[in-house]
Amino acid sequence: MDRKQKKEALLQAEAAREYYSKRAYDAEDPFYGAFYAQCVESSAADLWETLCLVHTGSNFFAERVEALDARGMKRLFRLAGIHHTIRVLLRKKKLLIWEDMMQAAEQVYELSAQERKMADILYRAACIDKSGFFLLFSMVTARYVFFQKELTPFQLAFLENFWYNSYSGFMGAFTAYVPFHIRWKQTLKKEERTG
Repeated sequence: MDRKQKKEALLQAEAAREYYSKRAYDAEDPFYGAFYAQCVESSAADLWETLCLVHTGSNFFAERVEALDARGMKRLFRLAGIHHTIRVLLRKKKLLIWEDMMQAAEQVYELSAQERKMADILYRAACIDKSGFFLLFSMVTARYVFFQKELTPFQLAFLENFWYNSYSGFMGAFTAYVPFHIRWKQTLKKEERTG
């Protein structure tokens, strides 16, 4: 990856961050708006770190930086939204409802009917086989964003590690000052007062 390609990819990441951040802050539901706003910010930070700070021999994103044009970058941000939604639902099933979260995700990320269908399939797969979900999601990332059908074990490991760290960083930031369950309760109380 040369400097020009990296700079262009970072500019595309910033453009996607600004675009989706505005949509997240305009979301109807304050909890989901905050959730997806943090998701967008974390995605931008993940991409910056991956392109600028991760110097490995098999940096999947750096090796395919040309695919991270405006279209590819938006796809990657949408996948991050889908990924983090699925992961949080696997942990907080009793608090959150898939359909509600996906309605908010559709608002923020402008998911197409095909993307929504893909998200539904990924969520069902995660509910059936959580450990298999990580492999499947990495393969979907390679195919959907980078148009690559086959992965080497190193590429697969890189993508699985990227998504694991991405979600961990996102949740760390989202719950740093206000724990998840308290955020949720505060949103419910606001709705009761205004409802």
